[in-house]
Amino acid sequence: MTNATIHAVDISAAALTVAQTNAKNLGFRDKIQFYHGSWWHPLEFLKGQFSGMISNPPYIPSHTVLTLQPEVVKHEPHLALDGGADVLDHIRHLITVSPDYLRPGGVWLVEMMAGQAETVVELLENHGSYSHISIHADLTGIERFAVASKNI
Repeated sequence: MTNATIHAVDISAAALTVAQTNAKNLGFRDKIQFYHGSWWHPLEFLKGQFSGMISNPPYIPSHTVLTLQPEVVKHEPHLALDGGADVLDHIRHLITVSPDYLRPGGVWLVEMMAGQAETVVELLENHGSYSHISIHADLTGIERFAVASKNI
């Protein structure tokens, strides 16, 4: 992965500043390009060129955000947590738009909330642009990650 370039997008300018500082401190400043914007929008000029996509979209229901552990509620921006009333809207968007940006065989990986795995698999299958769909658990055994490949 020494020749890989990472394109990092965030809607929060403050989050981008932290990410840029972290990249610099860890020696990755030359490997990561940072973009302020929403989802794929700032990367339109690179459509069809991505080998993979990783996203941690907001997936906590709005009515639940303030009930999370204090260390989460007090330190994480609510913009990064609050998935709205239908917490799958962001994932649906990524399922729909990502095939335009991924190369054939490109990896699609998203973190999701506990209990969403079956629905996310169904959304990916129904879209028709993905194959090799799998679900992976986090370290506590909760199904937390959906992985798929763009069809070749």
